[in-house]
Amino acid sequence: MTTRSRSGWRLATRALALLAGFAACLLLSRPGWACSVVTANPSASFGSVTSLVVGTTQQQTQALPSAGLRCPGSTLGLIVTGDRVNATVSSANGAGLRNSAGDTIGYTIFADAAGQAQITPGTAYNYYNSYILGLLGLLGGQAANLPMYFRTQPGSAGNVSAGTYTDTLTVSWNWSICTGIGVAGVCLGRNSGTATTVISLSLTISPDCAIDAPSLDFGSAPLVSGFDAVTQTISIRCTKGSSYTVGINDGLNASGTQRRMAAGGNFLAYEIYQGASSQTRWGSSGSARRSSATADLQPGNTDGVSWQGFTYRAEILPAQATPPPATYTDTLVVDVAF
Repeated sequence: MTTRSRSGWRLATRALALLAGFAACLLLSRPGWACSVVTANPSASFGSVTSLVVGTTQQQTQALPSAGLRCPGSTLGLIVTGDRVNATVSSANGAGLRNSAGDTIGYTIFADAAGQAQITPGTAYNYYNSYILGLLGLLGGQAANLPMYFRTQPGSAGNVSAGTYTDTLTVSWNWSICTGIGVAGVCLGRNSGTATTVISLSLTISPDCAIDAPSLDFGSAPLVSGFDAVTQTISIRCTKGSSYTVGINDGLNASGTQRRMAAGGNFLAYEIYQGASSQTRWGSSGSARRSSATADLQPGNTDGVSWQGFTYRAEILPAQATPPPATYTDTLVVDVAF
């Protein structure tokens, strides 16, 4: 039988307690567990859209998987009091994309693709929250790049001029992350630091036009001589600063350049003239086209918002025999060259 003195038992017991306490203090300690800049100058693009589209439809950047910083996740899914990875964004153009003409398209910034976590320029946003860490899979402690997303504000765009729109964002990062947790959840140490990344944003606007050309109806009459002339207006709105010309083709049933409506194998000749009273034919080429500067409504207006109106007079030509009774139709193409 082996015997031990009481003092020996006390010594052994005390040594065991000290060893256990030391292990508890080292639990989850991660020296060097820190944020770091992975891309100092990331860039994001909205791609290329027309001026009419950007004015009515929200555009989102292609994926910007990193706003420049890579950070570790929370230790064992715990966000310790005082943990932060703050991003403070400043914009060269006041959160607006701007082209050389000075036109501006507003946009908003988010920390998530769903647009639930908005980042306000000039106000620190803390990426170290359960929502963002959960999206990035950082509640298990691994590291990941911190993303940033951008969306245009359609109401702020109106109909802007064509060109390349850009903005430059400066992101000031400030972080403090617990690197180890001891007993009772006490933080054993922190990694703190600051960094700066610069993000370049771009959007290309291409010119476009919208056309409103109502259908033309001559009505009905028993004889060719019974049809009255019809006066109507084609309305057009184009990208700000754009000049253009408008043409009308000869239709589906033309004989040479003579426009005709058709019913079966029979035809009814008609013509379309520029303006309400002129005899100048409105065609699709050369001087037969109409210029935006000669519009009947808002002539020469290139503000991109106002609709310009082009009035025409359509007549069924009286010097032709009356064809058999039927409904005669044709289809014309109105084109805008800009």
